[in-house]
Amino acid sequence: RPPMARIEGATVVKVFDENRQHAENLSRFANVPVVASSLEEMLEGVDAIYIGDDLTMKQYQYARPFIEKGIPTFIDKPMADSVAAARDLMDLARWRKCLLMSSSGLKYTKEFAPVTSGEANVGDIVMACTMGPADLSLSRPFLFYGMHAVTLGHSLINSRPVEVFDVGDRGRTAVQVKYLNGAQLTVMCPHGVPVGFQGLVQGTRGSFYAKVTDSAHYYSTMLKEFLAMVEKGEQTFDLLQAVEVIQICCAAEESVRTGRPVRLG
Repeated sequence: RPPMARIEGATVVKVFDENRQHAENLSRFANVPVVASSLEEMLEGVDAIYIGDDLTMKQYQYARPFIEKGIPTFIDKPMADSVAAARDLMDLARWRKCLLMSSSGLKYTKEFAPVTSGEANVGDIVMACTMGPADLSLSRPFLFYGMHAVTLGHSLINSRPVEVFDVGDRGRTAVQVKYLNGAQLTVMCPHGVPVGFQGLVQGTRGSFYAKVTDSAHYYSTMLKEFLAMVEKGEQTFDLLQAVEVIQICCAAEESVRTGRPVRLG
């Protein structure tokens, strides 16, 4: 059984699914008092909304009415299934002044906290390599699951990506990302082998390697960050960085089709 964690500061008061039986099952399992009969019912009586991953990569389509009403919204990964859709959500949230967050939990690993806090003393990151699964049986595996390893590396480098090139083969994905500050990231997703999330970074003062093992920590920390943003009432989450993860994943798919590097606008 995977590790579990509970977070304080919020109560789930209502649940909706287009398949009512699924919603009722979740209500019983998680002690949610109200099963809504429609999406419109979810717009009332809530302080924030969580939209879970439904395995279609289209769960973002539920977000618009909440954003338009100004209800703080969390969209489970991926943020959208295209760059255009992700940008549209970001623009709508800014226009409506609505708090919005969407991320892989790999942005919040405790194993790489020494890098982001400066404790590891690696200096400015010049190169990074991250690795994780992206099973070929999945639809659009690099976007659906490879984006976890992308998020890990992209959030550590914390610069603007400018070019993406898939230099691997089917089942041996290797995506190179170049950044505005000169840093480079390689994301590797081998199929059919027991690979876990891990990463190596090389900075101007040193290097750091870690395997990610505590999923309860990174997922609960991500949700705590969302609650903290809601309580503060300010857009503290970097939406552009989240959109860039989608950019990188979609550009990698284009690079596979063309066999060439893809420049990002």
